[in-house]
Amino acid sequence: MSFNPKFGKYELLAHLATGGMAEIYLARMDGSDGFSKLVVVKRLLADLAKDKDYVQMFLDEARINARLNHSNIVQVLELGEVDGQYFIAMEYVSGLSIAQIGKLSTQRLGEVPQNIACGIMLQSCAGLHHAHETKLSDTDTLGIIHRDVSPQNLLLTYEGFVKVVDFGIAKAEGRETKTQAGMVKGKFSYMSPEQCTGQKVDRRTDIFALGVILFELCTSRRLFKRATPIETYEAIQKGEVPDPCSVSQAVSRQVADVILKALARNRDDRYPTAEAMQEALELAMRRSGLKGRPLDLSRFLESNFQAEIKEQEDLVRRIAAGELTQPENQHVAEQSKLADNYAHIEDLDIEEDLDEVEDPTSNDMKAPESKPPGPPPPVPSLANKKAQIAQSPVSMVLPTIDPKKALQDMLAGKTPNMLGDQLQGLAKAANISVPTPDGEPPVSAASSPSPSGQGLAPSASTPTSGASGQGLAPAAPASGLQRLADLPLPILIGIAVGLAVLSAILTALVIF
Repeated sequence: MSFNPKFGKYELLAHLATGGMAEIYLARMDGSDGFSKLVVVKRLLADLAKDKDYVQMFLDEARINARLNHSNIVQVLELGEVDGQYFIAMEYVSGLSIAQIGKLSTQRLGEVPQNIACGIMLQSCAGLHHAHETKLSDTDTLGIIHRDVSPQNLLLTYEGFVKVVDFGIAKAEGRETKTQAGMVKGKFSYMSPEQCTGQKVDRRTDIFALGVILFELCTSRRLFKRATPIETYEAIQKGEVPDPCSVSQAVSRQVADVILKALARNRDDRYPTAEAMQEALELAMRRSGLKGRPLDLSRFLESNFQAEIKEQEDLVRRIAAGELTQPENQHVAEQSKLADNYAHIEDLDIEEDLDEVEDPTSNDMKAPESKPPGPPPPVPSLANKKAQIAQSPVSMVLPTIDPKKALQDMLAGKTPNMLGDQLQGLAKAANISVPTPDGEPPVSAASSPSPSGQGLAPSASTPTSGASGQGLAPAAPASGLQRLADLPLPILIGIAVGLAVLSAILTALVIF
């Protein structure tokens, strides 16, 4: 992809990502007397600039970010328009996303050190609390709720400072674009139970997301993430959060208690503010002997991410020298970890989560990137060769068996009705050979009424004349089920107990 390097007062140096609404560039802002500064330019796609709804969403994001002025939030420098193209210029962050740090630390060290995980979360709490408390006027708060707090939206600079990014779907008073009722926005893996179901959310939904991130950093395990969004949704709704101490022995009791309180299913049981969570975590760290200062974070990166630091420094040097403006070289920047830091803010999530999905409780819920579910496929049936698969629960389509009656039949030497009355009748209608209770004629393909209605054809258990008509054929030998029914009751009970024990052993082997 080629681009015009001149965009107003910004010189576009390298294309980093293209998402659902905008393109992301690393750019240079030039001033007088040799002033120069690297920035990130987010430019609304030209096709969407004609759509007033997309333009309003873009402007809302810039206005919300412009009100936020905190060291732990990426700063928006300018909202502007050049030749009908809207853009946002924001602070360039030299560092790595928490998603990258978690993944690489686990690969290289086996874990994220507890003091590093907690230090990251302290600064994240501080940044989000500032956003939550930002005022619309002298008295009223703006009511900002991020709604998409995730490891991809937290950046750690090489100097040891955490930056919260991407308020693109943030909820705030005065925002022109509103989320439709029933629409869920955010990443499923880090949503609160109330956010999953499209209920009204407040700052405590961001606190829940912070708790999920802290759990995953401290234990190096995903908490709610499952194979599909529906399974993830169900895991969040169940709210079954394991004790972090039981998952990783490195987690202190004090830190684990902070995590569990932030992850309370009932929002009233969580910390009321991000600042309260920050204070509780600071106390837990002191009691656990953990230090998570910016200096500690910076030294951790310097000790374990030298290759990434050098790669980014070399990339920025090449970009600033204009080496990557040619189309054949642009893939170098687009495939870098620098691009990963900003790709997520335009619906290019590093992992798998959806930025916007319908409420899973809706009947219209669709799995991501799949075709809408059509009617069930046709299958052969007894009455209709193209009948649809039954939509009833499993418990409604299985045969109903009376165990007491079946046991009485077995003890009396009779053949029990193991199919139930409904399936027994269906089997007869389909001419399927099945064992029948004593006292009823056996069912088989040969025993169905003939077209002429002349009666039943002979079966294996029906006395018939021999070839010469001079006698009866011998009776068929007793079936295995009949021989089993003839055994004494104590032996039958012993067999049942043995089968139960064997089943339990097999189940344990499969699970563990």
